[in-house]
Formats: sequence, structure tokens, C-alpha cells
Amino acid sequence: MKDMATKLKWFGITLLVVCCLVLPAAAADSVDVPTITVSGTGSVTTTPDEVIISVGVETTHTDPITAQQENAQKTGAVIDALKGLGIASEDIKTSGYYMYSRTPDDDSIFSGSKEVYVVTNTVTITYNDVSRAGEIIDTAVMSGANNVNSVRFTISDEKAQSLRAKALIAAVAQAKSDANTLAGALGVTITGVQDATTYGSSTPMVYANDLASGAMMEKAVASVPTPIEAGTLDVTATVNIVYAIQN
Repeated sequence: MKDMATKLKWFGITLLVVCCLVLPAAAADSVDVPTITVSGTGSVTTTPDEVIISVGVETTHTDPITAQQENAQKTGAVIDALKGLGIASEDIKTSGYYMYSRTPDDDSIFSGSKEVYVVTNTVTITYNDVSRAGEIIDTAVMSGANNVNSVRFTISDEKAQSLRAKALIAAVAQAKSDANTLAGALGVTITGVQDATTYGSSTPMVYANDLASGAMMEKAVASVPTPIEAGTLDVTATVNIVYAIQN
């Protein structure tokens, strides 16, 4: 027992000595290193390779069942026509469906009725050939759609990932250039990178806000192709870099 107590005593003394040696070293390592922080933004301009079109079929009747059945028939015709263009079933989806009742307007064909029932079915089409946007709209309208809610141009996930990588490289190059300029003005030398952060991204999108549903339907009925231009969009990336410096 005495030998054991002696060993424990010497172990405690040894541990205390080690701690005394390590703590000052750790304290020295924790000394703040002077730094400069810069941000950089990179951008790549591209053309959309995907279009997202939202169209709707709205029916009105004094009888709710008739309104619903007419809507189902017309919506089915729209979907069949879109599939006839070669659009896959998985690229056509119902994104909204609702039914409500209201008092008809005085100039409505249902004026005099206590109430009418309105059924709306919204269909969203996602397609990877933006040049056919006008054709898709015309086909939907001529087959029964009476609302064109939105036309949006974007890029696929694969293209977005590739372009974001290029934008990040450009962002880092800008940050590095700014850091070198700042260091030169301050009379210090950059010795390394302490930290680098990039920010989350979202898929860019362009909205064709100047399109009017009535105008597009009129052109479709007259068999004049609806002109839709995708334009361009920018994929951007931002980085924040902390550089270590010394005098």
C-alpha cells in the first residue's frame, strides 16, 4: 500500500509538471494573428435551358357538378394535347385545384342566378427546350386553357452546379485581388488563408412578366405562334475570405 501511495504521489507531481509546460505553449498558440477580411463576387451569364409554364382551366356554372365535370373534361383535353407535343407525364402536374361559389356579375351569362360555381384547375409544365415555350402555350390555350398564369425561364440543376463552380472561381479571384491591393496599401504581407466561407445559392429564374393571357389566347386562336424569348440570366457566387498578415 505504501508503494502504491508513493507511485500515485510521483504520478501527480509528473502530471503537474507536464501541465505547467503545456499550458504556456497553448497560450502562445492562441495569440491572435492579425488578419484582413475581404469578400468577392463572381458571375457567369448564361441562357436558360428549362421553361416552367403555368396554365389554368376555369369553368363556371350554376350547377356545381356540371362546373366540375366540364372542368375535368377540358383539363383532360389540355393535358392530352400537351402530351401530344412529346412532353412526358412526369413533366406535367396539377399545381392547384379549387372550387368556390359567388354571385354572378350583372353582365354575366348567369346574371339573375343566386350564385354560380367556379372551378379552376392549374397545370404546370416543365420542359427542357425553351424554344418551344410559345408552342406549349398555344397548344394549351387552343385545347381549352383560358388562363396563362406565368412563364418562367431557369436552368437545370446540372447546369446550375457547373456554372456555380465557375462563379466561385471568379469570386475567389476577385477576393484575392482585393486582398493583395489592400495588403499593399497597408504595407503588410499576406501569409496565408485563415478562413473561407461561401454562401448558399438558389437557382436563378427569369419571369416573362410582360405577357398578357388575353393577348396570347387571341394569337393562339388566330393560329399565330406566340413569340416567347428566354433572354439570359446570371449565376452568381459570393465568398468571404480571411487572410493572415504580418508586417
